[in-house]
Amino acid sequence: MGTSISQASERNTNWRPVHLGYEKSSIPENRIINEIWRASENEPIPMSQELKSDAVYNCFIAVKSSDSFTEAWQKANAAIFSDKNNNLVAEFAKRVIPAAYQSQQPIGTWAGKFFSEVTNYVVSRDASGFIGQKYRIKSIRELISFKKSIVERVREAIESQSMNINNKREWNTFIDSSISALKKL
Repeated sequence: MGTSISQASERNTNWRPVHLGYEKSSIPENRIINEIWRASENEPIPMSQELKSDAVYNCFIAVKSSDSFTEAWQKANAAIFSDKNNNLVAEFAKRVIPAAYQSQQPIGTWAGKFFSEVTNYVVSRDASGFIGQKYRIKSIRELISFKKSIVERVREAIESQSMNINNKREWNTFIDSSISALKKL
């Protein structure tokens, strides 16, 4: 965040199925989402470890226990500041707090938008290297449309998950079940 340098995923066998999805229009978008989350979990530091961090959990608790986005934003910032545990994924968790309060179900909306932001980051860092006539995505306009469709599918899948979470252990279970659902979408 805050830089113009994109750290693309490795061009290796772990990410090859994702990259094929950016190359071939015959591969369904749901399959690309499956492969993004499989590859993310097969990294030396799995994405789930970042999603289960105390910083992200504190954002969840802030949204769950607040009546307004201002209150949630302040609680999330205070918790992350006191823990000195901020990271890129936590920034995504904070970024979606205001949008969550534009719905009747802030906590479910927050979770869906959070996973969408993380997925959007992964797609954005990689898909930009697969634009042109020989790829699925021919133009920047098509890339924008493609990313919008992907993140909407992710959001819907996560918002359909049960959000009965009362402690960190249940949060970790929610992360695992959500990733599992995205791998099978």
